[in-house]
Amino acid sequence: MIRRPSLRGARPATLALVVAGAVAAVLAVGLLAVDVAGERIIAARQHLVAETARDYFVAFAHQEGLEAMARALDHRARTEHGAFEYAVFDNDGQRIGGSTLLTAEALPAPGYGVRVIGGADYEVLVQPMSVGGTLVIYENLADRRGFHAAILAAVGTTLLVSLAIVAAVALWLGGLLVRRAHGIADAAEKIAAGDLSARAPVAGVDDVFDELAVAIKAMLSRIEELMTGMRTVTDSLAHDLRSPLTRMRGALSRAQEEGLSPEERLGLIAEAQAQNEQVLATFAALLDIARAESGLSRAMMAPLDLAELVADLGDLFEPVVEDAGQRLVVSVPEGSAAFNGHELLLRQAIGNLLHNAARYAGEGATITLGLERAEGEFDLIVADTGPGVPAEQRGRVVERFVRLDEARSSPGSGLGLAIAAACAKLHGGRLVLEDNHPGLRAVLRLPAAGLS
Repeated sequence: MIRRPSLRGARPATLALVVAGAVAAVLAVGLLAVDVAGERIIAARQHLVAETARDYFVAFAHQEGLEAMARALDHRARTEHGAFEYAVFDNDGQRIGGSTLLTAEALPAPGYGVRVIGGADYEVLVQPMSVGGTLVIYENLADRRGFHAAILAAVGTTLLVSLAIVAAVALWLGGLLVRRAHGIADAAEKIAAGDLSARAPVAGVDDVFDELAVAIKAMLSRIEELMTGMRTVTDSLAHDLRSPLTRMRGALSRAQEEGLSPEERLGLIAEAQAQNEQVLATFAALLDIARAESGLSRAMMAPLDLAELVADLGDLFEPVVEDAGQRLVVSVPEGSAAFNGHELLLRQAIGNLLHNAARYAGEGATITLGLERAEGEFDLIVADTGPGVPAEQRGRVVERFVRLDEARSSPGSGLGLAIAAACAKLHGGRLVLEDNHPGLRAVLRLPAAGLS
């Protein structure tokens, strides 16, 4: 048995590790992106709030004066507590209203600056005013950072839950794919060990693995059919060619004996030649069948007129049928019947059907050669009024080398119907044997479009 290597990359533990690593990487990248983007968004929002307040108080100072502004900021400091605090200094650097967090000497330069006040980080906006004095806005960064941390935690939790769901689905789907792949690999291992009956499992969900399993099943069925056919041919060759080869060897051996007259020696050589021709004809027929069944003969496909082909075969076989004491009726519809096919193989297949009819229908029988066009199909028909073939034997007679008991006394290899069946298969059709009441009705049923 061929030992297939273990699929390490598809083991559940390895798959789980890969998924866990992917989840961790995505979570880390996601949190980093949220951290950076969130910090910038919150900073921009807080700056907008501070600058809006700055513009308001600057306008207030222009309208009401510094004293009124100082009183308003004192009132605000007593009654409102939030992330922002406000103070106003006069031109001499004296605080005249608002928060007492910093003195004028400790203020940063105009604009934004960061100061540590009482162990807490503050962002300070210093704005000199055209009416005199300086407006100072303090933002406690602890509130900003708390807000930022809350957003990061919420997004991180949501991302983690989402990734956990995705990871669970990925693990389930990965396990399913691994099991499906192992099913196909197990079937391949059995086939490699010689069990051609093994088949890949089909789950019935119409996914890519089902398509692969169906394709493998069709391929194996075809391989099994060909191998069975090969065994049948081998067995049949050993059985059916033994007699003519033995007779040919015997005739040649006797021809070498002394004391024979020239006429006797020539007769034995002629007998050996006849047996040799029978063997060669059998091999040629087998090659024709092999080419047709394998599709190699498809390269010989070309446009042709089936009506003309049937009429021509009728003219060719009419003397043969008459010599057998029978009557041939040819029925061809008016007009042409365009078809794309292998003309030589079609002629051989129909010729075999006509030979069989002439050989087995008996004296006085009527043989009909016809062409009919049904919906999307062409029917090439050879029918006779002879004894026919029993219904239970019609499936067997199209097999290679199969000859019914009453036909074994006559010359032939038993490949005529097999060639006709192979011809039909090459053209995408089938050979149908029916009861002609009385006699046999053989129909080559071909698709009207033919095969390209």
